[in-house]
Amino acid sequence: MEYYRCGKILTTHGIKGDVKVQVFSDFNRFEKGSRIYIKHQEEYIPVNVSHSTDFGKYLLVHFEGINDCNLVKKYHLDDLYITEEDRIDELQEDEYYYSDLIGLPVFNQEGIERGIVKEIKELPQCDYLYITYKGKNFYVPFLNEFILEVSDKIVLKEVEGLFYEN
Repeated sequence: MEYYRCGKILTTHGIKGDVKVQVFSDFNRFEKGSRIYIKHQEEYIPVNVSHSTDFGKYLLVHFEGINDCNLVKKYHLDDLYITEEDRIDELQEDEYYYSDLIGLPVFNQEGIERGIVKEIKELPQCDYLYITYKGKNFYVPFLNEFILEVSDKIVLKEVEGLFYEN
C-alpha cells in the first residue's frame, strides 16, 4: 500500500487527547470520520478523525477513542498519512498532488532539460518547485506565469537569470 504524507503532529493540546497538527495538504484531510494513518516507529497506525478545529495556521485534531493526552504523547512529531484510496479528490484544472510533481523532469520552452523536481516548498507568497540542475538547487515559482505544461514532465517559461551558471 502506498502512503502520502498529509500532516505532522506537533504537540498535544489539553488533557482530552487533542493534538496540534501542521497540515501538508491543500485538501481537508481532517474532516469528521476521515481515516488517517499515524506513522509511529515505522508502523502505520489507522485512526479516524472525531473532530478538528482551526487553531491559527494549524489544526487541533481529535481521534476517535483517544480521549487522554497521555495516549497521544507518544505520537509527538510523528507524520500523518493517507492512502491512495483516501486520496481520491476532485482535482480542478491546474491542481496537482505534490507527490505527483516530485521527480518530474523540467524543461524550458525550447525543450532544453533544466533538472528534476526534488520537492515543493510552501512559502507565503506561493509554492515553489525545488529543482536540482547541474549540481545546483533552484527555486521556480509554481505559478501560471512560469509553468506552461504539467504532464509527465514540467515545461516552464525560462526567463533570463532563472538558471544562472557561474
